[in-house]
Amino acid sequence: MSSESEAVYRPDAVAEKQLPAFLDAPLLQHILEENLPEESIEVDSFTAAIATKPGDNYSSDVYRIVVHYNGSKVIPLVAKIMSEEETVKQFGERIGAFMKEVYTCRNLLPIFSQIVSRTKAIKFGAHCVYATRDPADAVVFQDLKALGYRMPDRTRGGLDLAHCELIMRKIGLFHAASMVYVARGPMERQLFTYQYSHGMVQPGDNESNNPGLKMFANGLDTFLELSADWPELKREIWTKLKALQPTYAKRCAQCLLTERPDQPEVTFRVLNHGDLWSSNMMFRYEDAADEGTVRDVLFVDYQLGSYGSPGLDLVYCLHNCPQFEVRESSTDRLLRLYHESLCEGLLNGGYQQSFPTFDDVLKEYERHEFIGLVSGLSMLPIMLMERTDEVELTMGNLIDAEKAVKIRNIQYQGKLYRRSVISILERFHAKGLLD
Repeated sequence: MSSESEAVYRPDAVAEKQLPAFLDAPLLQHILEENLPEESIEVDSFTAAIATKPGDNYSSDVYRIVVHYNGSKVIPLVAKIMSEEETVKQFGERIGAFMKEVYTCRNLLPIFSQIVSRTKAIKFGAHCVYATRDPADAVVFQDLKALGYRMPDRTRGGLDLAHCELIMRKIGLFHAASMVYVARGPMERQLFTYQYSHGMVQPGDNESNNPGLKMFANGLDTFLELSADWPELKREIWTKLKALQPTYAKRCAQCLLTERPDQPEVTFRVLNHGDLWSSNMMFRYEDAADEGTVRDVLFVDYQLGSYGSPGLDLVYCLHNCPQFEVRESSTDRLLRLYHESLCEGLLNGGYQQSFPTFDDVLKEYERHEFIGLVSGLSMLPIMLMERTDEVELTMGNLIDAEKAVKIRNIQYQGKLYRRSVISILERFHAKGLLD
C-alpha cells in the first residue's frame, strides 16, 4: 500500500483545466480522515476532471474528484474553486459569497433538513466536507452525481412542468425551514439579519461597483439594439424600454434589495437561495435516460442567500426556469404548490406563528415582479442560448464589452428566446411595469 507521498494523481485526459496543485493526496487524506473518523485512511490514488461546461457555472471552476483509498475503497467528491478573475473575485469578496455558501451548507442545511423532515428525510443540497481560503477559496462537497443527481440541459428551452413542480415543493420547504429557524430566538434572527442582509445587491450599489448590475444594463442596451427591427415587437413596448435606460440599473437594484423603502412592510420573510436558476439545480431520475421520471431536486451554489421577501426567489425562478408553455399557463398553479409546500414545512417544523396566506405569496411575488423583466432581458438569453465554440459563456466574458457583444448577438436572435421574451414584455406592458 502506497504512502501519502506516493499516491498517484491521474488527470483526466480530456480535462480542459488541471486541478490546482494544492488539492493533492495529503489534503484529500486529511479530508477523508475528518469525515471518516472511524477508519484508518490511506489514499492510494485519485483522478480529477473539470465537471462543468462553459456557462454552467461562471463564478468558479468545478472539478469532479474520485479518490481511491485503503486498497479497494472509492469516494467521489466535487471541488469548487472560486474564480480568480479580478472583477468576479472582488465582487465575491464584497458580498461575502464564500463565507455565506460555506456557512449555509455546513451549518444551516442539516438543521433545515431536520426541521421539515418527518417520515422521509428531506435534503436541500450536498454535504460540505471541507472548506479553505488558503491558498484559494475552495469548497469540497460530496458528489451528487454519484447519488444519481445531474444538471438539466439548459439548452432544451427550459424545464417542463414536472421539474418546476419539484422546484416549488423544495423551495417551499426550504423557505419554511428558514422561518421556523429564525423564530427560535434572537440569535437566529440576528444571524439572518446581519449575515444574510443582502444577496447580489446592497444599498448604494450601481453599475460602477456591481458587475451584476452592469451585466443587467448591458442586457437592456443589447436588447434595444438587436430588437429594433423585430416585426413581432410592438413599437410602443420598444419605446418604453428605451425610456427606461437612464434609470434601469437603479430599478434593477431596487427590485433585488431585501429591504425596499418604497414598498410597504413585507408580509413574511424567508432565507432566499438568491440564484435559483436551472444551472444551480441537480435532479434525480428514476430512469436516468428518461427525464419524464424526475423524482427529486437539490440546490447548489448558496452564495447569494438573503433574508427577505420570498418574491426574490419566486419571480427569478419562475421567469428563468420554465419552458415557454409552462411559464404561460402554469405560474399560478406553481405558486399555489409553493404555498402548499411552505405550509407543510411550517406544520412539520412546529411553527407557532400564523401561516402566510396564498394572498401573501401573491403580494410578495408582485412586489418583486420587475425581476421578471431583468430575467427576460439578461438571464433568459443565457438559459436559452445554444452551446457554441465561438466564445465561452463566462462571467468575465459577459462583462467584457467586446466578448459580451459577440455572446449576446448569438443569444438574442434565438427563436426560443424571441418567442419567450415577447410574451414577457407584452404581459409587463399590460400591467404597467414598463412605465
